[in-house]
Amino acid sequence: MLRNIGNLQSTRSRRNSSTVRSAIMSSMASPSSSELLRHEIDSLAREKLDLHSQLFEAARIQRKLSGPRMFRNVNLQFASEVFAARYLSGDFTTFSQDGSRVLVVLGDIAGKGIAAGMWFTNMAGLLQSYGGPNANPSMIATQVNRHLCELRPVAPFVTAFLAQIDCDLGLIDYCNAGHFPPILLHSDGRADLLQIGGPLLGAIEPAAFQTGRVVLQPGDALVAYSDGILECRNASGEEFGTDRLIAALKGIEKQSAQTTLMMLLAVVQDYANGLPLCDDVSLTVIQYAH
Repeated sequence: MLRNIGNLQSTRSRRNSSTVRSAIMSSMASPSSSELLRHEIDSLAREKLDLHSQLFEAARIQRKLSGPRMFRNVNLQFASEVFAARYLSGDFTTFSQDGSRVLVVLGDIAGKGIAAGMWFTNMAGLLQSYGGPNANPSMIATQVNRHLCELRPVAPFVTAFLAQIDCDLGLIDYCNAGHFPPILLHSDGRADLLQIGGPLLGAIEPAAFQTGRVVLQPGDALVAYSDGILECRNASGEEFGTDRLIAALKGIEKQSAQTTLMMLLAVVQDYANGLPLCDDVSLTVIQYAH
């Protein structure tokens, strides 16, 4: 479906440009041709509306493929949101569960819009094939990287943070494949950046990926994000940055994962002061309350 949309947009753009030019030239030569021009303009408006409708449907499918945006059990809370700068997002979050184990993947596909959205469906399929709540994050990264490298130079680069979480024990095994390091905020106020992993996916093969491990304590929170958060700019052109994100997280009193996520997004929006998104934005909050 997404490939069809991309081809449709390219073909229509060339045809419509030629048709409108011809209609305008004809209307200049003959007043009666103004009807033809109006007809072509109406036709273009209908086609634009149809294209927008297809893009909205593609965005709905993309969101459905990502899995649930919220999860909660006795020990763990999970909340995630993705905002596209152009209909379809290159940022994505996937979530899968098997008993007390969950696998969360936060990724950023190079580019945005239709092209990035097309590759998201590919990534969703790869994660379903190689991933799962019981799969080792570094092994998933190795297999996905190999697949993307086999498709070079067509395939894009992808950064990803993969986390396998044992909800009962509070263990997180993770692999950071070239992604901005998530923040682990401890209940005592200390903040760690989760950086163990390897290069971005699709860049080099073979590539070595490592698995890091952290043990969550009651009250700990893990916040993963895309570059769209850190690179959000204010009116002076200054980026939001990691330090402001950590400070904002520390400034939020203990709340649910969903409330914390919304409060963080509000801080970023206030910083941008109404400026439009320049990039896709994704944010995930995981809280442990064993």
